[in-house]
Amino acid sequence: MSRRVTAPCAVFSLIVALTGCSGHVSIPGDDEGLRALGPEEAAEAARARAAAPIDADSVRARIAALPPDRDLLAPGHGEARLYLLDSLAALGLRPELVPFTWPGAPTADLANIVLRWRGRAEDSPILIVSAHYDSVPLTPGADDNGSGCAVLLELARRFSQRRFGLELRLVWFDAEEDGLIGSGTWVRALPEAERRRILGVINLETLGYTDRRPGSQRMPEGTRALFDPGDRGDFLLVLGNLDSRELAGAVQKAMEPEQGEAFRSLMYSLIPGAGWLLPDSRRSDHAVFWDQGVHAVMLTDTANLRSRHYHAPTDTLETLDLPFLAAGARGVERAVLSLAEPLDG
Repeated sequence: MSRRVTAPCAVFSLIVALTGCSGHVSIPGDDEGLRALGPEEAAEAARARAAAPIDADSVRARIAALPPDRDLLAPGHGEARLYLLDSLAALGLRPELVPFTWPGAPTADLANIVLRWRGRAEDSPILIVSAHYDSVPLTPGADDNGSGCAVLLELARRFSQRRFGLELRLVWFDAEEDGLIGSGTWVRALPEAERRRILGVINLETLGYTDRRPGSQRMPEGTRALFDPGDRGDFLLVLGNLDSRELAGAVQKAMEPEQGEAFRSLMYSLIPGAGWLLPDSRRSDHAVFWDQGVHAVMLTDTANLRSRHYHAPTDTLETLDLPFLAAGARGVERAVLSLAEPLDG
């Protein structure tokens, strides 16, 4: 999650399609023997992998495999991108790599990753689910934003055998921590007709940390008069602006089957305009969509308003509440299925 809300960026929209996909359908830790399967067996294995539900073990495996220290100039940054691309290719999927440049880090190798399911028509509405894969220096970034990356990968696995009436895009944005650079570059490079087709954006940002002790949850100054979630950091927040309240409501409804002792979600979608009156509401990639008048929501555990590990070397896998994270992931999956009009049941 970015500390900054604005930054300069350069618009560069070269798109490179990746066409080399292996026949191995896997998640981290899969049996290497699957690589030797024939076409029919591989297809059956792919269906079985997609059918396995998202749980604490599956999100743990994803985060554990994600390289730490994904700052723009750190080795882990490029390694993380390769891991994401390889993981998607192993599912039989073909992501697009969208390189861009930014004057703030002219030597950095920057690129967004876009995975697309085409809709029933060329002009179908577009539903986007996004997360950023970079981190601040010297942190493993397990929650910020390994949690969002893991959920997107699990959604890719679950949807790998599906078709949708709407166009679905999963997007891993780069350079979020430096001021929403990757998302801003990508959105501003979209043709106007394509931008108008966006039905909504569900942005995943720091999803896996809880602190259930009284007094653990803080809020931005003055906001409790409008929205008071209590003082325990035990909820996932569905945050939207006024224009996005229907989208936020659909996401919150999709979370309802997960509600219980281990998980709860709360919705707040009364933020006017693009969120400038509440700067903390703009600290992730959904904000660039608000700026363009596109409906967007952010899902978050509220980051530093709860977690003492925010942007610190202690943001590790061991600090995360994995059943909570998995419950939120299943809620996002349910939201996508309610919005994207599955064509296969």
